[in-house]
Amino acid sequence: MSVNSSTATKVLDILLLFDETRPEISSDAIGEAIQTPRSSTYRYIRTLTSKGFLEKGESGKYRLGPVFLQFGNLIYGEQTLGRIALPVMTAIRDKMNETVLLTRRFNHFSVCMERVEGQQAVRITFKLGHTQPLHAGASSKILLAFAGKPVWDVYLSQPLEKFTVNTITDPDAMREHLKQIRKQGFCISDGEVDIGAKAVAVPILNNKKQLVAGLSTAGPAFRMTGETISRHLELLRAGAAEIAEKLR
Repeated sequence: MSVNSSTATKVLDILLLFDETRPEISSDAIGEAIQTPRSSTYRYIRTLTSKGFLEKGESGKYRLGPVFLQFGNLIYGEQTLGRIALPVMTAIRDKMNETVLLTRRFNHFSVCMERVEGQQAVRITFKLGHTQPLHAGASSKILLAFAGKPVWDVYLSQPLEKFTVNTITDPDAMREHLKQIRKQGFCISDGEVDIGAKAVAVPILNNKKQLVAGLSTAGPAFRMTGETISRHLELLRAGAAEIAEKLR
């Protein structure tokens, strides 16, 4: 057997370890199960993690990553987060005519899981399937805020990239900002990734008040006035509650 085919076999063996009885597995347990040295096991895990096939949970163990949501969307379309959220997102779009986004946290990034274009769409960087750092833009910051303080400690220990003059890059300022977002239950951003774009986001929480995803709208700043944002926020909160209920 060639080295490449052997590696592919080990990688597949890792993925096949996960099932309903073992949704999360430690790196040591993975190495023991596939019978490889620790260095090789870590290399396989890093590769799978970087490609989105695995992600590290709060417990430090690994679980299947967001790539499988895309696969699941093809196979079990009616049961995936995106499929459940899409009609709700479309209804919100139809009431406000602005772009609606569904985002999910993947390690130190947010992933755009679904996107419904507004009839008067504004150019925004966050396209379907793309990733974006967690500290910039309402659709991303809502995920970081509700991920919790242990995640903040790790994330804010690294340099924060500056996209525009409005991007918060000071760790202390960002920590206070995240506290405020979590307290008020929503996030508003103004030109933090794309100048001229404004967004508002809310979390989608499960019945244990744990973060599932983020739901947001984005539009040009001149249309996103205070009154408009209040209306968007009302619709997003109702939509998030509806999605959460359907997921249950």
